[in-house]
Amino acid sequence: AVVSTQSTGFPGYDFSLVTEEEWWTTEESHEHLLERCQAFRDFLLARPEKRIAVVSHGRFLTVFTGEDKSQFNSFWNCDAREFVLSTDGTMKQGKVFLRVET
Repeated sequence: AVVSTQSTGFPGYDFSLVTEEEWWTTEESHEHLLERCQAFRDFLLARPEKRIAVVSHGRFLTVFTGEDKSQFNSFWNCDAREFVLSTDGTMKQGKVFLRVET
């Protein structure tokens, strides 16, 4: 129901891959975050495209990419970075294209 409500405001976008929507009212466990990261990694590896733009929250991307584990969030607002996801699921950082320091 939420997806259909959201999709009416964005008729040019395909929401068919959205199977569920979660909203957290409490802090997400680290284990659940790791599960979401693995599910997203599996999703990306199954895609036929070779270049995919990902827009997400910094905390998710920090864990997903294996960035600086000493920080809760190692991404700046509006960061534009390149990562290479190998077929074995490992990630390697490429260039930092854009960083807006506030």
